[in-house]
Amino acid sequence: MTDEVFLVAHRGQPDSFPENSLEGFTHALQSGVVYIETDVNVTADSVVVLSHDKDLKKLTGKNINIMKNNYAEFKDIPAGLPEKFSNRFNHCRIATLNQFSNLLQNWPGVTCFIEIKQDSLFHYGNKVVDLVIDALQAINDQSILISYDYDALVYAREKYSVPVGWVLPKWSSKNQIKAKELSPEYLFVDKFHCPNDKKTLWRGSWKWVVYTINTAKEIKKYTDLGINIIETNCVSKLQSVNDNEC
Repeated sequence: MTDEVFLVAHRGQPDSFPENSLEGFTHALQSGVVYIETDVNVTADSVVVLSHDKDLKKLTGKNINIMKNNYAEFKDIPAGLPEKFSNRFNHCRIATLNQFSNLLQNWPGVTCFIEIKQDSLFHYGNKVVDLVIDALQAINDQSILISYDYDALVYAREKYSVPVGWVLPKWSSKNQIKAKELSPEYLFVDKFHCPNDKKTLWRGSWKWVVYTINTAKEIKKYTDLGINIIETNCVSKLQSVNDNEC
């Protein structure tokens, strides 16, 4: 990879570790990344945990709804993504955002994108933003709040003056206007929504991030468009490959 390309460890290192696990993030950080990304949801007792889904079926094999259970009810359950890894990561557990924050304090040069999931926002409203901000106090200068939820980002920007990133729900002229109004520090675009013509890529004060890219060939496609921040599931491998797939 060239110096102009910045890889984002999407959910840590999910090609070889359970997604959003502290073990996966540690491995990604040790590979030399400067950006990582995680997802958060909120438990019934207001604990912010690292999880893409609102339930823990995929990670634990058990039907546990995060928002309907206290953290203590599932914190000791193995969360090693058994369907993919069998018993290899039985030592893994669902991590809290506080634990993630403690880990990141050892890597002060790394920027983390914290995606606030819509399920928790629908359930708890902007209280979720408040809880996330509180859990990130120790690494607030390293953290960027991101979400599909535009209104949550407006709330975060207005109340806390924090940098934000909007994950575009779709590519449309309406969303272009909203992006200009919000003027986020980052705009995230799904590779399937991203235009193929550099001239049509919206111009603004933000930095573009494209997801999820897992081959060096694809990376070149998007850097040619002018996007040099790339979310990937296999960051350590792409740090060293040229044109080979992960």
